[in-house]
Parts: sequence; structure tokens; C-alpha cells
Amino acid sequence: MKNLKAFIPFFLMLLVARPGWSNSESEENISTTEEGGTQVEVKKEVDKSKPEKPLWNGFTLNLGMTSNHVLNAEPENVNWVTSYSIRAGWKMGRVLFPENKHLKPLSLSASFSLSNEIMGNDPRYRSQYFNDTDLYSHNLSYLGVSDSILSRSEAESLDRRVSGAQRRVDYSDINLRLSHGSLFTIPGADIKVSGTMGFLIPTSLTSRNVGLNTKWDTSLNFARSFKVGGQDLSLSYGLTFTYYFYKYKTAYIESMSDPVLVNGIPSETIPNESVSRTNEFGFTNMFGVEYEVMKNVSVSMSYGLLTLRTHQFDNCDYTTPTGEVIDVCQTTNDVRGYDPGSRGRRDFQMFSAGISYNPLDYLTLELSLSSFTPQRKPNSEDYQQPFLSFDRNNYSSLMFNINYSVDAFYKKVVK
Repeated sequence: MKNLKAFIPFFLMLLVARPGWSNSESEENISTTEEGGTQVEVKKEVDKSKPEKPLWNGFTLNLGMTSNHVLNAEPENVNWVTSYSIRAGWKMGRVLFPENKHLKPLSLSASFSLSNEIMGNDPRYRSQYFNDTDLYSHNLSYLGVSDSILSRSEAESLDRRVSGAQRRVDYSDINLRLSHGSLFTIPGADIKVSGTMGFLIPTSLTSRNVGLNTKWDTSLNFARSFKVGGQDLSLSYGLTFTYYFYKYKTAYIESMSDPVLVNGIPSETIPNESVSRTNEFGFTNMFGVEYEVMKNVSVSMSYGLLTLRTHQFDNCDYTTPTGEVIDVCQTTNDVRGYDPGSRGRRDFQMFSAGISYNPLDYLTLELSLSSFTPQRKPNSEDYQQPFLSFDRNNYSSLMFNINYSVDAFYKKVVK
């Protein structure tokens, strides 16, 4: 919590501060005229540079559909999920501060998604256990929510079998973000720095079931572009700090007040008191490269590392229902970490490679391979390769995504 309180004021300062190496607003807005030019001519030049009013008062709307196929060599573990997302945005800086170059890049956005299983036996679509739809995104911080639910030994002992084929639709949390697309440019290196702050409203079954009140993300992103073969090559690095706000330090799963549908029948959710500690905070390091192969076609690769630290315990002794006393601060299998002491550590990684095509100004098609894995193998000090997996862990997926911009369509076709 202390880290969070110290980091937020620093980021807010960056949002509004003017870098010392930038020109003053008065210097950049004064139009140069030839000697002998009249005052009327100068005024005309200023009028021409007036910013254009944004379409729909700066509001944007994006609709997305994703087909996610798990790469699995075992037929009984095949999994095919489709998801549907909606993202609403507002270019608040262009509307509220059109003349201020430091606040003009500010924008707000909110996103939400639904998902449905076409093939497979994932319990989140037809049982009393839940995961989160946002696991299949580039937001690594969501892995911390899923990992906090149960320790590995507890999860393996649960009866996760379901009967019948009827499935329910799963839905995500609502994510709210405040972004600044151009905080400043590092002089001499031409590296552009942008930033984002965001939190979630816990609407998903997972977040409500495990007592997640919200999570707070603060990100700084660094990007540099080059010309290679006449086309754009972009390199990027992002650092994100995430703080999780749980009701409990241990992963206590509550029985929700409202039943959920299991094969069409209302059923009570199953409570469980876990010895696994919930995550308190985490850091994500994301590296990316993108190359524009030709007009409207680009390829990209990214690799991310997420390090999570759990809550500390004041009392490390936990008594199991059978009366056994476990020191959860020292038992590696129970804390699911690799560091001794009263705070556990969990490490994850993500790899993604894809191709993107923009056939129209308002339509984007993407095909990508994504893998989400623990950084180390289970119960081992050995590191795990992040690129491709075909086993029953379902780490790797092939995803096809369609993104449609409603406001861009209106601007291009209707207006």
C-alpha cells in the first residue's frame, strides 16, 4: 500500500507537468512571418491553426470478436472459446483542453467482454467454479486474480467433473482507464513516453466469488520507431505496477448469495477456505516489437514477465480441518512461491506473435499465437520455455480477432 501511495502522486505529476526540455506554449504557437508582414496576416495564421472539433464530442466505440483455440494434443482437453468485447472511449483532452498540448492527449475508456465455450469442458461455463475471461488478453495482471483462488494441491483435489452439455455465458469485470498518449519525449533518444492508470469494477463471477474489491494498474510505456527497408519498425517497453484489493489475505471463496446455472439448473456456489495467500501487488515488464511489412499489414511479437508478491501473515500457523498445523510461511507447496519467509512469490510469463491487417479504416483483422505460463515448472526450480505448449495445461492458444470501430465507420462512410 505504501508503494501505491507513493507511485500515484508521481504519475499524476507526470500527467500535467511540462518537461523542462520542451518549448514553452507561447514559443510554439507564435507564427513566423516575413519582415514587413502585417498584424492582420498573423491573426489569420493563428485562426488557421485552431484545432478541429472531434467527432461525436470525442466519444469512440469499438466492438471486438475473438475466437480462441487451445493448442492441445489430447482430444479430451480440446477447448474452443469465443468472446465478444465492447470498448467505449472519450478523448477528454481534445474536448476539455483543446489548446493545451500537455493535457490534449488525455483519454478515458471502459471495456467489458462476454465469452462462450463452443467445445471443451472448462468448469467456468457450467459448474460452480470460475475463472476469468481476461486471462486471454495481454493484461498479465489478471493472472494474479486467477492464481489467488486455490493452491495447486487444493485445486487438484476438487471434483471438477460436470455432466451434460448446457453451458452459460461468462462475463468479465468492467475495466476503466485514464491514458495519456504523449507524456514527453526523451531528448536525444527520440523515445516517446506514454502512461496509463486504471482500475476495475468487480462484476465477474471470479472477482465476486474470491472477494476481489478492485485492482489498480499504473503503467509507463516507452516506444521508439525506426525506418527499415522503407517501412516502420517500432520497439516498445512497458512497466506496470498492480495492486490488488482483496477482502481477505487468504483465498477464502465465499458462497455467493445468488445461485448460478449448472446445466440449466440453479445451483449454490461452493465455499472453500484456502491456505493459499492472495496476491498483494505485482510488477509487469512487457517487451514488444512491431514491423509494418507493407501498407496496412504488420507483424508483431511481445514477451512479458509478471512477478507477484503475496500478503504477509502475522501468524503463519494454519490449522487444517483435520487438525494438522501447517507453517504456511515456510511450506513452498502451500504458498506456491520460491522465496522463504512470510511473503510468497509467483512468477508468470507471456509470449505472443501475430499478424495484423487493416482492409478498411474501421476494420482490423488479427491472427496470433499466445502462451501464458508459469515461469518455472510445477514443484521445480527449472525454468519453463514460454513459446509453445501442446500438453494438457492448455498454456498456448491460437486466436483470431476482428475489431470494428463504429466511430471510424461513421467518419468514413456515413458522414
